[in-house]
Amino acid sequence: MWQKLTRCYPLQLELIPLALLILAFYIVLSNYSLLPDTIPFHFDARGNPDDWNSKGTIFLLPTIAAVVFVLLTSFNVWFACANDPKRLINLPEKRKETLTKAQTEVLRLFISRCLFILKILIMGLLTYLTWQTVEIAMDNASRLGSLFWLLTAALVIFVVYMVWKIFRLTSAPCDVSG
Repeated sequence: MWQKLTRCYPLQLELIPLALLILAFYIVLSNYSLLPDTIPFHFDARGNPDDWNSKGTIFLLPTIAAVVFVLLTSFNVWFACANDPKRLINLPEKRKETLTKAQTEVLRLFISRCLFILKILIMGLLTYLTWQTVEIAMDNASRLGSLFWLLTAALVIFVVYMVWKIFRLTSAPCDVSG
C-alpha cells in the first residue's frame, strides 16, 4: 500500500494541507474570545460582508476544511491503492474500455497528484476565509481582499486544466511522459 501511495506523490507533502488545516483551527481558537458577538457569515460578489451571524459560526469554516481534508485524503488513498483504478475514473464507458493498462496508470498518477493540489488550494482558500472573517469581525479589514479571488481563480483554472488533461490523456494512445 505505501509503495503505491509514495509512487503517486511523496507522503511528506501531506504536511502542507495539514498545516493549513491546523492553521485554520489555530486562527479560530486563538481569536475566539476576542471576537464580537456577531461575525460576517456571508459575502457578496465584491467580497463585502452582507450577512452576519453569531460568533460560534466561526467554527464552520475549519470544520468544512477538516471534512474536505478527510474526504480528499481518503479518496486519494483509495484511488492510489485500488487494484482496478479504471472503475473509479469517471469517464464515458466507451472511453474507459479503450484505456490500456499504461494509460490507466498514467491517469492514476495524474489524478492522485491533482487531488493533492486541489486539497492544497481548497485548504488555502478555507484558511484564508477563516482568517479574513476574523479580521473583518475585529474591524481590521473591510472585505475579503484580492487573495480570495486569486485562490478562487486558481481553483477554477486548475479544475478546467485537470478535466482537459484527463480527456487528452484518454483520447490518444498512451504517452507516458504526458
